[in-house]
Amino acid sequence: MTVDPQRHPSPPCRHRRRRRLRGAAIAVAGAALVGTGAYSGWDGTTKVDSGTLAAGVVTPALLDVNGGTFTTGISNLLPGDFFYRYVDVRNAGSAPSTFTGSVTVTGGLTGYVQVEAATCTVAWVGTSCAGTPSTLGTGTPTALLPFTFSHGTIGSGALAAQHVRYKFTFVDTAPLTLQGATGTISAAVSNTVVGGLDRTGG
Repeated sequence: MTVDPQRHPSPPCRHRRRRRLRGAAIAVAGAALVGTGAYSGWDGTTKVDSGTLAAGVVTPALLDVNGGTFTTGISNLLPGDFFYRYVDVRNAGSAPSTFTGSVTVTGGLTGYVQVEAATCTVAWVGTSCAGTPSTLGTGTPTALLPFTFSHGTIGSGALAAQHVRYKFTFVDTAPLTLQGATGTISAAVSNTVVGGLDRTGG
């Protein structure tokens, strides 16, 4: 049988070339996948922990000393009369602190009691200081403002106590209208600890 070339033409050569090119591209892509395949491996982790970190403690303490007489009342005060009271200011916190003291007078004697605060490098014996005395301040509390003063910096621990003597004077200018008036005195301390230090070494 004879085939008529006009009725059954042979496929063009370019079709065969396209098939060969597609086959070659698939082969190259397969080779690339094989070359970049996932491999098994080992992962390791290690660490180092710091020591214990502890925040500081801010704790002021005001102790009534010399027999605990601060809370003892006094009657029959006359102009010019005075009396002493003693406290120890201690820093029960964990770092040196700057302390501020304040004295408030309430009741009918407000504005008529003068306050003098002094310290001694050792405990007071009566009104005497066997060490070195220092005056912290003198003032008269009013109804609007207490008498405030600086205790300076006090280290932490019981041995760093500041020995304070208050002298309270019923001023000699107190008017006759104050006869029979009563009032109270209160002393307080507050402290401030400032951070921002380089604690790399501990």
